[in-house]
Amino acid sequence: MPLPDLEPIIESPELARIGKPQGPEAPPAGEAIRLEFIPVSALTVDRRYQRRTSDGSRSRIRKIVSDFSWSKFGAIAVTEVHEGLYAIIDGQHRALAATLIGADAVPAVIARGDLAAQAKDFVGINSVRTSVAAIDKFRARVASGDVVAIAVDEMLKELEISTDVPAGAGIRHKETRAVSTLEKLQKRLGRGVVFTTLETMLDAQPGQNNLLTAFAIDATATVVGKMLDAGRELSRLDSVLAETDFETLKEEAQQLQKLTGGQTSAKGAQLLLQKVNKGLREKIA
Repeated sequence: MPLPDLEPIIESPELARIGKPQGPEAPPAGEAIRLEFIPVSALTVDRRYQRRTSDGSRSRIRKIVSDFSWSKFGAIAVTEVHEGLYAIIDGQHRALAATLIGADAVPAVIARGDLAAQAKDFVGINSVRTSVAAIDKFRARVASGDVVAIAVDEMLKELEISTDVPAGAGIRHKETRAVSTLEKLQKRLGRGVVFTTLETMLDAQPGQNNLLTAFAIDATATVVGKMLDAGRELSRLDSVLAETDFETLKEEAQQLQKLTGGQTSAKGAQLLLQKVNKGLREKIA
């Protein structure tokens, strides 16, 4: 009997939703591919279709190395181009990482084919690859016991903020997709500032859709942090937020960022703080 939360793939309701597409029946796997551990010394890269590493990809390789685990490695895809020699179709970054840590061999799915078949497989693999949404990564970190992710998850539940926002759908009141931003702010500013930020935004614009965006949260949290550090009351910020259109503020911040550099959210915080200070000066006058 399946354990709770484990859904047998052959019984998945997703199958009915997708429907059976037109196409050939799959041949037995053993007729088309085989699975083996391949010595890293036998791996090659064909530069006629494989890209060279960029700054970004080298950063990803270093990240794989720093947290290397075979359980997260997966099998690379290769084609045997000569007896005992294999061209990497998919998994160049992982293969390089494995080599850097001194691995003798890596798990691989081995297919047959000439250069044209290799290039076609390369295009096919990268065309149908599914990117993992930030919210799905966040939920996985919560399930894995990540302290920061759990703290953010508990905070959102306490404030009754939902992260269950379908891709492409608008963000309704008390909904957000900005989990990555919240995790970064949790590390940088702490739970108290982030919680106060979300609570203040919701109180200032009750019922407002598209409110809890990454930009709006980041800019507001920066201002809340600065004001709390200076021992200032947040009441003036409340009135400023009540009158703030964050889409307009973002456009203004982007224009300022083009002129002076920096991050858009930081420029948004700068503009918000200017409004707070302006209102305070007017009140004193």
